[in-house]
Amino acid sequence: MSLKSKDSGPSSAPSRAAAVRKGQPERLLVYYGGTGRAMFLGVLRVTTILLFGAACLIVAPACQESDYPWYTTPAVIVGGTLPMLFVAYTSAPYVNFIHLALPAFARKTRETAIHYAKDLPPTAILYINTMRFNTIPRQTSVRVGDLIPDHDPIRPVAFRNLCPAPRPWWAGRSPTQFFAAEKSQPGRQSSVFYPELWPHIRRRIMSSPRPSAKI
Repeated sequence: MSLKSKDSGPSSAPSRAAAVRKGQPERLLVYYGGTGRAMFLGVLRVTTILLFGAACLIVAPACQESDYPWYTTPAVIVGGTLPMLFVAYTSAPYVNFIHLALPAFARKTRETAIHYAKDLPPTAILYINTMRFNTIPRQTSVRVGDLIPDHDPIRPVAFRNLCPAPRPWWAGRSPTQFFAAEKSQPGRQSSVFYPELWPHIRRRIMSSPRPSAKI
């Protein structure tokens, strides 16, 4: 009489697969900007776009057909354009998410992932998620060694990417200035969300030396 092994049936396959998948994921979420701010900026951008459309398609044609001075129509168009451009420019650096790419050796255990994040090499990769002009998310891949502290007199900026990746002309310029607060906003508990690591990563970025000015 033959005896069947307990782990030879199909039911043991999921357990073996789960054992293989143990470890950390390829990316860790280390910064979350918050849902409230993202929604506010999105609504603000959409509002200014609608204001621009109304100024160009409704108010400006009405002024042109009525008995108004010739400069009224261009003034209406400019008045509808300036708020849209100002909001788009000042809100562009705001960061919604930042993910840290983990190399294979740092994905073995939670401890190795945390140790890697607290002592990042210059070649470590961050995926920074911002918002496009049309409110569509945009992801930018940067190296930690290419980020330096930065400041802008008009819009909030915390650090800048010295080596932006080249992009096709039709895709627009790659963003170089970013703003992320000192601490991540609290979010839903997840096995891939490590907000406590962001202060260490931010200090690593802010301690990078600025390039010396060429004479």
